[in-house]
Amino acid sequence: MRSEKENPTMFVHKTRPTLFLLTLLPAFLALFAPKTAFSQMEYMAEAMQPEYMSRDLVVFAEGLNLDDTQEVIVEAMFDSYEDDFQNGWSATQERLNRIAEEIRDKPSASTKETLEPVLNALGDWLIEKRHLDEGLLENVQAILVEQQRLLWPGFAQRLYREKHMSRGRLSGESVDLFQIERDSDLSPVAESLIAGQLEEYANALDVAMRNRDAILRGNPKKLFDNILSGNAQRSPDLVDNLIQARVEVRDINDRYIELISGNLVGNDSEDFRSRALKRGYTRIYRRTPAQRLLRQAAENEDFTESIRIQIIQLELSYLQELGVLNFTLLDKTRQYEPAMHRHRELAGQVRREGGTPQKLDDPTRELYKQREELGKRYIEMLRALLSPEQFLELDGARRWIPRSEQQLDNIGSSPSGNHELGGMSGKSADIKKNREEQEKKERNATGSSTQKDAGMRGPGS
Repeated sequence: MRSEKENPTMFVHKTRPTLFLLTLLPAFLALFAPKTAFSQMEYMAEAMQPEYMSRDLVVFAEGLNLDDTQEVIVEAMFDSYEDDFQNGWSATQERLNRIAEEIRDKPSASTKETLEPVLNALGDWLIEKRHLDEGLLENVQAILVEQQRLLWPGFAQRLYREKHMSRGRLSGESVDLFQIERDSDLSPVAESLIAGQLEEYANALDVAMRNRDAILRGNPKKLFDNILSGNAQRSPDLVDNLIQARVEVRDINDRYIELISGNLVGNDSEDFRSRALKRGYTRIYRRTPAQRLLRQAAENEDFTESIRIQIIQLELSYLQELGVLNFTLLDKTRQYEPAMHRHRELAGQVRREGGTPQKLDDPTRELYKQREELGKRYIEMLRALLSPEQFLELDGARRWIPRSEQQLDNIGSSPSGNHELGGMSGKSADIKKNREEQEKKERNATGSSTQKDAGMRGPGS
């Protein structure tokens, strides 16, 4: 790759801040609230960055099976594309600099007069940049042989998917099931079982993503005209269309999670589904603190076998109840999030107009509280199975002990040795009682064995 010295224009925008960025950009940002300016900022980011980077060469080479000669040619195309981008963006910056100097020497009377030449310059550059992006792809296609041309539709989908998947805002919207498939380390047989469904998924997702992004981007000329006219708000219809487009992307992901996992067998099925849901709905499906502590206790080899068996049974019971709660959370989250995003978008407009938006209740809040209480209940049962010392040896266990008990020198102990039974639930007390009886039997068995051995040896042994 060329150095800065070899291509000085490549680094103009990095080493020489334009007067536009220093003087006009703050005014540009101040014109809009963050929520309504989101698509405008998308254009600013798009204007300042090339769509394709040198690191994308690997994606082109692997996705199209380029030979060595073709790789050299494509690399030269990338170099030319990068030069054209930097030259075009530098020219646009110079144009913006001239505008800024004119405004500095002769301030405009209104914000519209200030922004109009700026937006015209940006609009012209965005059109030119779009032609550069399309031209690079057309040039690459021109050097492909027949077999490679057959790969192009799937490759174009992958390229678009990987570059624009991060634009998701809803939970589950940014999941790439091709990445889940790669991370799952499936056997060739398992991969063949889901190949057809992955192809269907790619086609459906590509259409939905491009539709979402077209709505998100909008029409540059219309967008800039709205800015100049002082209409920076999105209409309720546009908000609804964008949210519906996001829901469509998310629903395709969710639908194919179930279809693909349903076509896999055994552990592969559960592993694929678990990975995908955890990636898309992280807050719901990440491991809970109680889950981590129960697993740690179940793997602790210092505990007796009987205690570990009871801990595993406790863990299985917890996971079963947790699964039911998480399923409800998933359903409520899928219903609530689109409404939440719509409410946030329109509530900002209501406030700017002097109104008071209605409050939107979150149905997941109570469910998360229930999940927290579920964890506390099962950790209390775990405490009942273990001695205070054993429990405290577990990493992160202290957070589960009430502060009043932590202030005691001997946590939860009493002169009778029957610690903390008075404050436990009936089920926890039963578990504690069973544990103490089991330990008593083990001590008695050990004592009898010792006495028997001493009797066999005799006094003179």
